[in-house]
Amino acid sequence: QMWEEAIHICKELAEQYESEVFDYEMLSDILQRQAKFYEKILKVLRPSPDYFAVGYYGQGFPTFLRNKVFIYRGKEYERREDFELRLLSPFPNAEKLKTTSPPGPDVTASPGQYIQCFTVQPVEEARVRFKERSVPEQITNFYKANHVQSFSYSRPFQKGPKDPDNEFATMWIERTTFTTAYPLPGILRWFVVTATATTVISPLENAIETMTRTNEKILSEINRHQNDPSLPVNPLSMLLNGIVDPAVMGGFAKYETAFFQESYLREHPEDKAGVERLKDLIAWQAPLLAEGIRIHGRKVSEDLRPFHARMEQCFEQLRAKVHSQYGVREMVS
Repeated sequence: QMWEEAIHICKELAEQYESEVFDYEMLSDILQRQAKFYEKILKVLRPSPDYFAVGYYGQGFPTFLRNKVFIYRGKEYERREDFELRLLSPFPNAEKLKTTSPPGPDVTASPGQYIQCFTVQPVEEARVRFKERSVPEQITNFYKANHVQSFSYSRPFQKGPKDPDNEFATMWIERTTFTTAYPLPGILRWFVVTATATTVISPLENAIETMTRTNEKILSEINRHQNDPSLPVNPLSMLLNGIVDPAVMGGFAKYETAFFQESYLREHPEDKAGVERLKDLIAWQAPLLAEGIRIHGRKVSEDLRPFHARMEQCFEQLRAKVHSQYGVREMVS
């Protein structure tokens, strides 16, 4: 299903048929096939594969695996449990490590076999040709999980005294980025990790990242429903309700108590720009939610009308608060 790669080959062949061998019958055939690949990119749903970091620790492994970490590309719809079973089958005596931290010398120098496995997220490379352009999600999605060479794993941890009422205020993230020898997928479905880097994300940076992802998710759902009116409305219902209904504890109320108090800026004056950025993201969420709820109201079935009415009521209260505290933003249609 890597039709983007097939299109490159079609273009090469078309050049040959048109300019080198003058076989217009084959040219016509290859151009028709190329057109079908473009159509599939837009119309066929392709599941994004999961990627797994796998470490082989201990002197019991052969040298090409010993104390090395590899990134594997899972099969379509493959769960981590199934992947682990497949991974462990050639090593029946291996012990599975329960942690995601790199093991110490007691494991790496031991005569046994220890396997570590956890899910990692592909880090998409910035693509200049897509920058500041409205590109359909079906086109950009391919590059989020293909032609990737960096993968990240995020581990949350508490720093300082824990706030029992608001864990976001003390929730730090340790992010490890793995770089592989070659981009995936390649000739193989797995490549060795050649570089590892660890960074620490502050609670405010984590909030900004989370809010950005939420806004992108709402926008993505809006685009999907605009492009394909036949899509089921349930995923949109769950997403919107989880944000606007205070009973679900979604939204940004926890961020307000954690970062928008005067005491926070007194203690962290360097975070002023970050706080303004978070407020701007909250302001932008209002028009996104408005559009999502408009689409939801158009598509919802009669038996779910009371649910939609409740969601509209919650949103009106939320929008009034956002407009008064963070300003009004307007989406370009």
